[in-house]
Amino acid sequence: MRKIYTIIMASAFAVAQSSAQTQAPNIGFENWETLQGPISNTYDEPANWNSSNECTALLNQFAVTKSTDAHSGSFSVRMETFQAFGNIRANGVITTADMICLAAGGGQEGGMAYTDAAPDSVIGWYKYAPVNSDSGYSQVMFLSNNDMDTLSYTRYNFVQAASTWTRFSFPLKPIQGGQTPEKLSLFFSCSWGDGSQGQAEVGSTMYIDDVSFVFNPQGVNNIAASSIQVYPNPAAGEFNVTIAAGTNATLEVIDMTGKMVKKVKLTEARTKVDVGQLVAGLYMYQVIAVDHTVLKTGKLMVNP
Repeated sequence: MRKIYTIIMASAFAVAQSSAQTQAPNIGFENWETLQGPISNTYDEPANWNSSNECTALLNQFAVTKSTDAHSGSFSVRMETFQAFGNIRANGVITTADMICLAAGGGQEGGMAYTDAAPDSVIGWYKYAPVNSDSGYSQVMFLSNNDMDTLSYTRYNFVQAASTWTRFSFPLKPIQGGQTPEKLSLFFSCSWGDGSQGQAEVGSTMYIDDVSFVFNPQGVNNIAASSIQVYPNPAAGEFNVTIAAGTNATLEVIDMTGKMVKKVKLTEARTKVDVGQLVAGLYMYQVIAVDHTVLKTGKLMVNP
């Protein structure tokens, strides 16, 4: 992948991408490669991904490393924010887009080709030890017009510390107007802030593993999806979820910032869900089986 070097990247801001209903490459972070740095040094990077190591290699310091602490398989990716120089901190970042490394503020460039139907959501596993009030985040963008137009942008914040491997999931904002994207980009950072402004917290550490995109159920899965009903929609105060008898699953209600605001076990043929405490507006829902298969996703309108 093309590397762009200037001097130290001041902020870790980048993106990544995936293709249609095949998954992004190396989503389990099992494959790594050793790259040559700018000062006759070397560093490791997950194959088919770029990282903030490209920008901090000039300092011979690396925020992204291979870890044997994995959710599955042999490896995961570990990211840790460190003090670069002065007030500048270097976020740990992984991305499948190109990194741009600039002293006055780094960034992102493009994404991988993507011209198919958009996925509904992102799932994966993480561990996180934030410092102070820091939070990691992920962002997903659909791009067109030679990267000039952003058709959809979703940001998800990792605000909860997790000392053991914890599943995360968040819905993607739909592309409006039926437009067709050209590229899809995805990105993870272990700190929320701009390192050049000193906003990232030194020592915040995140592990990521087994990331994947979820699409509308198709084929055989439609049988399970069609047996699940969510009604009434819009919902005023409460709604019902019906599911095939004997199916054990969980319902997650997620707001448009990616925060899960409701989680309910579905152990009966019909479950009543109270949403009287939620702010009126549009939400996403997911029905997830015990093996973490997403059985159904959809939009839910909550009215006062």
